[in-house]
Amino acid sequence: MELHTLGVDGGYTQADVTTLARMLTGWSFDPRRAENDDSFRFFKRLHDYGHKVWLGKTVPVRGLAEGEWALDVLASSPATAHHVSYELAQYFVADDPPPELVDLLAQRFLATGGDIRAILEALFKSPEFRTATSFGQKFKTPYQYVISVVRAAGIEIKNVRPLLAAMNRMGMPLYGCQSPDGYKNTEDVWLNPDALAQRISFVSGVGLGRSPISTVIDDALDSDPYAGGTSRNSAPADVPQQPVVSAVAPPLDVNAILATVGDQISAQTRARIAALGPSPYNAAQVLGSPDFMRR
Repeated sequence: MELHTLGVDGGYTQADVTTLARMLTGWSFDPRRAENDDSFRFFKRLHDYGHKVWLGKTVPVRGLAEGEWALDVLASSPATAHHVSYELAQYFVADDPPPELVDLLAQRFLATGGDIRAILEALFKSPEFRTATSFGQKFKTPYQYVISVVRAAGIEIKNVRPLLAAMNRMGMPLYGCQSPDGYKNTEDVWLNPDALAQRISFVSGVGLGRSPISTVIDDALDSDPYAGGTSRNSAPADVPQQPVVSAVAPPLDVNAILATVGDQISAQTRARIAALGPSPYNAAQVLGSPDFMRR
């Protein structure tokens, strides 16, 4: 109710949380049937058939149907419509989205029964989304930044481990979020000195051609799943150790990078980088610029 439907200010109490848990007693699964997509099971003997009041309403004793009814109530609630709409607007438009946009999306949510396709259509057609002032408002998460760097660079990825390691160091391990609501997507979470230092370190390696993301790694010879592939600790002691030379590519072409990213890099940033003169770091300066940190 707090994270995925009504929201923290959705009008429920702790007693409602407890009652919803009672309504869902008996809901379980059989992992042996997971492959057939038929793993859900309801065990009647485990259900709480006692008297319940939830969100101010008396709950009829109906076993499995109690939980199903609760899901319908949550899905059709105006509080859920507002909460989900706010999350969508925050992800696509701004950390603090315009209330008018959130209200528009919430109305669309209720009118369509929560049809996300219809809600997103309303969002993408809205003035708040399409206005030029919305461009560059969102600070990229580590995942978004790492992926955007390699896409802009046009590098063929043969080794994802340096990318995973970079996201690890930036505080966003892939599939590693510890909370059920997922990673945050707001600037205040990801913009800090240490995170920026990690981004600059990562993009410098990519820009200079020193990141082994284009090097095929032999899993049988590499003991570190996130390293560049230089460890051979798993080899038998009597086998001669052959040095592994990391493939070093030439620095990225800054003009090609600028042509790819287009107006994502402002004229002011372009001028500042040009004023520094030719350097192997020019491409990294573009990809590490404040402009490129945003989407």
